[in-house]
Amino acid sequence: MKTICVFAGAASGSSPQFSEEAFRIGQIIGSKGHKIIYGGGRTGLMGAFADGAVTSGAHVTGIIPEFLESQEIGHKKITELIITSSMHERKSLMYKNTTDFILLPGGLGSLDETMEVLTWCQLKILQARFHIFDCNGFWQPMKKLLTHINKHGFMHDTNLGYVFWANTVDELLDNF
Repeated sequence: MKTICVFAGAASGSSPQFSEEAFRIGQIIGSKGHKIIYGGGRTGLMGAFADGAVTSGAHVTGIIPEFLESQEIGHKKITELIITSSMHERKSLMYKNTTDFILLPGGLGSLDETMEVLTWCQLKILQARFHIFDCNGFWQPMKKLLTHINKHGFMHDTNLGYVFWANTVDELLDNF
């Protein structure tokens, strides 16, 4: 059984497709019996993903810092909601024992978590696979940036060997 940590926006974004796909991914991954960890919110893509996972009967753990619990509103229908005292504690708990990370569309928080995990994988602090769901090309600017960093010698090719890009839900799930 895998432990899958999902990064997703607390907002819904500009396209209804983002929420629809997040819900569908939650349903499908949840039906596989994997342990699911995410940011704990009930709003935006985070909430849509968690709702999908819950409808499939999955065990879903949300981890949210106390100061965000009142803004993003912790999801009360998931299996377990852990409230931490800081973002650092939240991220540490989210990353612990994770085998696979999934990045859905999101904002600065999702980007921050992604860059930290990619760095930790590069430094061998984490041994995990990282799946980027590039719905409607949302993450193409990041892909271009990573290619640029690599091209100019600030990152080795092998440092992206654990990163898997997917344009569709089926492609994302095939990478598992």
